Amino acid sequence: MTRELPWSGSHQTNGTGGSRYGSVQFTFDFKDLVKGRKVYWVEAQTGYKPPACRFLISDQEVKHLPVQLYDAAREDGPLRYVDGVWYWNHNLTGEFLLEASLLTSECRKVDFIRHHAQFCAIGGCSDQGKEGDGAAGRVIAYILSRKTDVIDAPLVVTAPKKVLSSAVERGLSRICMALGAISGKLNGPLNSNTSVDAALRAAMLQYAEGERNAAVETVKLIGSDDIFRKRLGSMVEAHFGVKSEVMAS
Repeated sequence: MTRELPWSGSHQTNGTGGSRYGSVQFTFDFKDLVKGRKVYWVEAQTGYKPPACRFLISDQEVKHLPVQLYDAAREDGPLRYVDGVWYWNHNLTGEFLLEASLLTSECRKVDFIRHHAQFCAIGGCSDQGKEGDGAAGRVIAYILSRKTDVIDAPLVVTAPKKVLSSAVERGLSRICMALGAISGKLNGPLNSNTSVDAALRAAMLQYAEGERNAAVETVKLIGSDDIFRKRLGSMVEAHFGVKSEVMAS
């Protein structure tokens, strides 16, 4: 009845329909989140199917709250700690409130998953019912355009050899498709590495910010699809320190 417990943001689903918390999933190691903190039982929410068990994880004084200290090594409950491993009863829904900052730089893995077609935690968005490829494209485009390295580590697989994760490769494929670099129609005036890189970064930032039409117009300044792909591949290798298989194909 139990399974080893990671901590995956956006992973909670309604049946098999997908995530109701968006298409970007950050996975943390649960033991990192509880280290130096105590776990408290809050309540059972029986109105959910399956029922939800709610816990508070905190290193603060919580005597003023209606919660009880939970010893996962001894309690006969859905959350267990045995021989250094955390487990969860997967027949129940688990809801954890972490009284601390959850830093994306500390996540272990980043994935792009299907958004539920009907349920959305923010009340509806343009990604409902989609598989996550659009989110992958926008996230990777933002990372490359702004040269941010906050989540670089979980986006690179190191064993058995160092390669880009499937999440990055999905994002790169989506960027090429969304920005029209697979049509064979790019014939703009920009051909030098410097000018193409500037246009490419600008277009990716526009795309990441939801301005796809503007991004497509910016990309039209680039001399050809081949130049686009070559410079994007070089940009990826410079950023992550490894070549993209998608860009090399």
